[in-house]
Amino acid sequence: MDSFEPIGYLKTCFASKNGTPRQPTVSSVSKGELKISKTIFNNPEHSVEDLEAFSHVWILFVFHLNSRKGVKAKVKPPRMNGLKTGVFSTRSPHRPNPIGLTLAKLDSINGDTLNFSGLDIVDGTPVLDIKPYIPSYDSPKVMNTTNSKPSLNEETFSDIPISTVESTNTDLDIQTAQWINEPPVAEIEVQFTNRAFNDISRFKPNSGEWVLRFISPDNLKQAIIDVLTADPRSSYRRQKCSDRLYYFTLDNAHITAWFDDTNDQVIAEVLRIKPLSMIVK
Repeated sequence: MDSFEPIGYLKTCFASKNGTPRQPTVSSVSKGELKISKTIFNNPEHSVEDLEAFSHVWILFVFHLNSRKGVKAKVKPPRMNGLKTGVFSTRSPHRPNPIGLTLAKLDSINGDTLNFSGLDIVDGTPVLDIKPYIPSYDSPKVMNTTNSKPSLNEETFSDIPISTVESTNTDLDIQTAQWINEPPVAEIEVQFTNRAFNDISRFKPNSGEWVLRFISPDNLKQAIIDVLTADPRSSYRRQKCSDRLYYFTLDNAHITAWFDDTNDQVIAEVLRIKPLSMIVK
């Protein structure tokens, strides 16, 4: 079997697995970039020519931080709150081949570098491939047989506007597993201490240690809320370690929070926010 060489390594606002969303679009303000490696192409900027015509792209990547060598046929998705199901009915990172797939918004292209938002990928992740998201192909549809327009194929597609392609389709009755459609175990209300609010106000552009690279200071609070309301804890941590502090990173910000699970309304309180450089390792 052939080995694969990454086309580049993602730089994102998520420096560790803790706090990295499990699904894309959890936080629309989360940012990242991918620089196409010159070991793949002599002129990497040529490989992304015309890609700016698409608003979203698929990113195929490697779960490079997986620590377990063995994989199990059944896993416990956090959304199922401790119950098991087959690994192939989930998007668990612990798979026979640790390959991930996510849909990201393509914000801009600068030469050989792609800028994304709505990411759910940790910083430093190896990327295997990117492909344009094409609704008429990637979203399950059925051709409208009453439409008199000719059928579309790969050769003619590039000359036809996306809006025209979509208008020839009607939605199918899409089904998903029941546990995906069920609401989370509990609604989460995010609160900030006064100290945390003061910490947020210290993050400013070009301000030494208190600088953010991917997230604007104005969006930092919303990004934290996005992560915490999606409950980034594993089932084990939620059930066995609910009284412990929860740490995660966003861009250059290290966040300390804790979850109060004693009531039906779960509260996630942000206690402190510091630049990563101030965290003692």
